[in-house]
Amino acid sequence: MEERHHTKWLVKKKKVVHTSEPNLNPRAAMMPVVSKRKAMQATTTRLINRIWGEFYSNYMPEDLKEEANCEVKDEDEIQEEEENEDDDADADVGAGACADAKEDKSNSKEIQKSPSVSRQSRQCSKEEVRWDGELVSKTSSGEPLYKQAFVHGEVVVVGKAISIEVDSYELPAIYFVEYMFETSKGRKMFHGRMMQRGSETVLGNAANEREVFLTNHCGDFELEDVKQTVVVDIRVRPWGYQHRKDNANLDKLDRAEAEERKRKGLPMDYYCKSLYCPERGAFFKLPFDTLGLGSGFCHSCQVKEAERDREMFTVNPLNTGFVYKETEYSLHDYVYISPHEFSVERAQTEYFKSGRNIGLKPYVVCQVLEIIAHKGQKKVEKESTQIKVRRFFRPEDISAEKAYNSDIREVYYSEETHVLYVEAIEGKCEVRKKNDLPACNAPAIFHHIFFCDRIYDPSKGSLKQLPAQIKLRFSNGIVDNEIAYQKKKGKGKQEENELEVEKQKEASQENCLATLDIFAGCGGLSEGLHQSGASLTKWAIEYEEPAGDAFKLNHPESMVFIKNCNVILRAIMEKCGDVDDCISTSEAAELAASLDEKEINNLPLPGQVDFINGGPPCQGFSGMNRFNQSTWSKVQCEMILAFLSFAEYFRPRYFLLENVRNFVSFNKGQTFKLTLASLLEMGYQVRFGILEAGAYGVSQSRKRAFMWAASPEETLPEWPEPMHVFAAPELKVTLSHNLQYAAARSTASGAPFRSITVRDTIGDLPAVGNGASKINLEYQSEPISWFQKKIRGDMAVLTDHISKEMNELNLIRCQKIPKRPGADWHDLPDEKVKLSTGQLVDLIPWCLPNTAKRHNQWKGLFGRLDWEGNFPTSITDPQPMGKVGMCFHPEQDRILTVRECARSQGFPDGYKFSGKIQDKHRQIGNAVPPPLAFALGRKLKEALDSKKC
Repeated sequence: MEERHHTKWLVKKKKVVHTSEPNLNPRAAMMPVVSKRKAMQATTTRLINRIWGEFYSNYMPEDLKEEANCEVKDEDEIQEEEENEDDDADADVGAGACADAKEDKSNSKEIQKSPSVSRQSRQCSKEEVRWDGELVSKTSSGEPLYKQAFVHGEVVVVGKAISIEVDSYELPAIYFVEYMFETSKGRKMFHGRMMQRGSETVLGNAANEREVFLTNHCGDFELEDVKQTVVVDIRVRPWGYQHRKDNANLDKLDRAEAEERKRKGLPMDYYCKSLYCPERGAFFKLPFDTLGLGSGFCHSCQVKEAERDREMFTVNPLNTGFVYKETEYSLHDYVYISPHEFSVERAQTEYFKSGRNIGLKPYVVCQVLEIIAHKGQKKVEKESTQIKVRRFFRPEDISAEKAYNSDIREVYYSEETHVLYVEAIEGKCEVRKKNDLPACNAPAIFHHIFFCDRIYDPSKGSLKQLPAQIKLRFSNGIVDNEIAYQKKKGKGKQEENELEVEKQKEASQENCLATLDIFAGCGGLSEGLHQSGASLTKWAIEYEEPAGDAFKLNHPESMVFIKNCNVILRAIMEKCGDVDDCISTSEAAELAASLDEKEINNLPLPGQVDFINGGPPCQGFSGMNRFNQSTWSKVQCEMILAFLSFAEYFRPRYFLLENVRNFVSFNKGQTFKLTLASLLEMGYQVRFGILEAGAYGVSQSRKRAFMWAASPEETLPEWPEPMHVFAAPELKVTLSHNLQYAAARSTASGAPFRSITVRDTIGDLPAVGNGASKINLEYQSEPISWFQKKIRGDMAVLTDHISKEMNELNLIRCQKIPKRPGADWHDLPDEKVKLSTGQLVDLIPWCLPNTAKRHNQWKGLFGRLDWEGNFPTSITDPQPMGKVGMCFHPEQDRILTVRECARSQGFPDGYKFSGKIQDKHRQIGNAVPPPLAFALGRKLKEALDSKKC
């Protein structure tokens, strides 16, 4: 996010230029002005202050330099944030070094193996190992099971931990004993699950040295290889805000006991309260009901077996159906096929900055006509099984113009058939009659449903109504109740159905999570989450008045505090009598005391808030690439501490953090790691990842980091499935052992739907000029594209179609930029122009060609958008020589309007912004795109609904 909101301490991001040297950076004049106002130190709870404070007290700059992997981004890249980076620079956004794809794959596989036991550590006889007690049961293969054994004089017990020496590990590996058994050859064995030390996880040096994490890496080991028993407390603490103090006291006693053991030179004791799954980018609650049963059952083995089952491929005896990647397919089903199966050698298209989606294709919709399994094979293999399919064409297969004028869900029947291998299948979809389509009032599309009522002949290029003699076998599934209501006939029934739908909406609102949105901005995150049916924002905190006013306009049901969040947290803790647990400045305390009675009465309290979300500004960290003695004093001013303190004090059921993509690499990854460590210390389950908004239905490249947290009593939400093709790589977070994790696959090679274009987004809006300032206008034309119809809704008046006014010289430059895709300052004629003042000036800014080699040719400055491409990242201050210089309309000589920028973010036309034009651009540029928030909200609702089942 751009620098904003509660913290007024800003960091200059560029090197100081001495006055004797000319500053050739064309953006120098546009650098943010550093506020002279001293930052307010974040209000925190003692727990958050201890976690972060201890880390910065214990780690000196030299330690951090040694432990950090090589930086993924250089200083200039971090300073410009992620808005302008090239695609290949995007490939790895982790805190550690990049590894190439092959190394990543091999490392990923390697970490899944059980480590090999080192035999050099001790020479021991088998007599040192014997069972303690009688056998208690048998494994499924008939091997006797035991509960206890004597190993080298120590008692090894099922459900406890031991250590063994392992090759390639500096420290002995810790394993949790699931069960013990004896083989038919008399070998005494145990089956164990690895417990990773925190430093071996993504937490790295931010981990507590005594915390270990259960993993799904398991294996059989000989008891004679056990080095010693290890004390690991499988920790269970009562959950909820009402248990905070008791749990804090228990933890304090535990830390004191650990220090005493350390002082006496006793072995370290550990604790475990989470399951670490790096391949899923998550920490989960422990599976207590399946741990250490001693029954010959291992939950981790079951997980691995389920993964193997997912790869199973079977064809039924009649060749009328098959199972592929856990999905059952039958004759006449509709499937997605990779577009590469139908691609002809395409001419190389030149890709322009922010027009990178040109040439990308969505999946091809096909219908299965025949399953061809080769006879005579003992086992049917997917590599040799084929399917005959009928191809359905899409409007974009005909022309870009046809795509623009058509519903994104429309497909065309054809007589074209193909025989393809089963491995070409990417998934399952449905084709229905148009009247059977699900209602689509949501800001994004997530149903895999298409409609067909026309036939296309690619050889003739003809498109006609589907003839009556072609009996198309439509899908007959019902996705939701709204479609079922639509199918009922009769006027009375229709009114009854509408009433029923309204009742359902009201019931859904009652089941929504009561939400507190912090750093709320104008409400993009709250808007999308609310539309998903998962969340209802009852309280919001926003520091900037125009943004807070905008939030009020769009969410009148919410109580909005236009205050510093440090003050609000202090006031809440005072109201609840917990001042002793609150660390704040005297200024925050004074301002909290000055709140009026109404404000105090309306403050949210622990127990009332189910869900906290927000995007804390982290601009301080983006410039902190070197450590010094004042690091901790600067960190204390970061609002991430206050944000985490809200979560720690309220202990909501769910928590969602949003931030810029580089959040995972700020400050050598320490901000990201300490945030994870803080949530885990509170007892939350946590999931982290990076998503590209363009893959969820907006025409904009916008990569954002997210972190979900769920209480141990809730289900942790999954990541939403990307639905639109978009030219972005897999956005990876680097973990430990060079393992990398991507929350969502790249859709550059295919997705259910095409990308949304600039024309789709703003092509229906009326022409306006440079500096247009009329707030209300008529639309002047009907919406054309599917996106325009959805985004316009029932609005009759167009608002905020206003444009920043350029000065005379920049307007002349804009007028000289050719009206074609990719045109920018490079296309300006090398000439001088005469201004109205009589001054003769260079049309091309002198600094651009003279510093271009050092700055990627200043690509995109004074750039025009491409109708068929996408928008660059929406920022807070669009200008031709700004961070994202491609801000000119494709055909009109002006900067994009407020409404055009809002549409690029997925805000509906009815959404209101407040303040001056600069304020409105700032609100939009800082917002989470509502369609992306909606996608996250849908997965949150799925998690909530799964608990009811």
